[in-house]
Amino acid sequence: MDEPRQDERLSGAPESEPTGAPPVARSGGGLRLLAAAVTAPWLVGYGVTGAWAVTRGARTAAGGLSTIDVGYSRLVTPPGVIFVGALLLTGFAALLATAMLVLYDARSRGRWATVGAVATVLTAGSIWAAVSGGLHPGLWLLFFGGLLYAVVLSLVRLLRVTRAAGRGTIAEP
Repeated sequence: MDEPRQDERLSGAPESEPTGAPPVARSGGGLRLLAAAVTAPWLVGYGVTGAWAVTRGARTAAGGLSTIDVGYSRLVTPPGVIFVGALLLTGFAALLATAMLVLYDARSRGRWATVGAVATVLTAGSIWAAVSGGLHPGLWLLFFGGLLYAVVLSLVRLLRVTRAAGRGTIAEP
């Protein structure tokens, strides 16, 4: 009989050592994909608008102009436009990190805490700007709901953290 014994490696099997722990089947890939896809509209909006603001401010500053019309009947200094663009790009990075952490089912407290802290600061800044600028709450939710989603999602993931086996991992549902 040319069949391999139970303890022999099959010819096509990888040559990896067993880790001692049984493989864990992960489910919910569709839900993770949906949770990450929710951020897509804000990712596009923050990325495109942030890049536009930074390049528009930089071109205006390079041209020697002291103010720029950014399209909502307000003249702003080029450094102000660049600063707002940089904040939008930071929001883009926070949402992208949130989507990636959800997609890859990250269970690290440090990563979620970092994303949560950045998203919280940006959300607080957007609330301040909305209140001081008189932005309607519905429009605030439309423009900055992605950051609020990242804050809530990171808080939910952080609250599920357990100290299982001396590691800071997020518990299975």
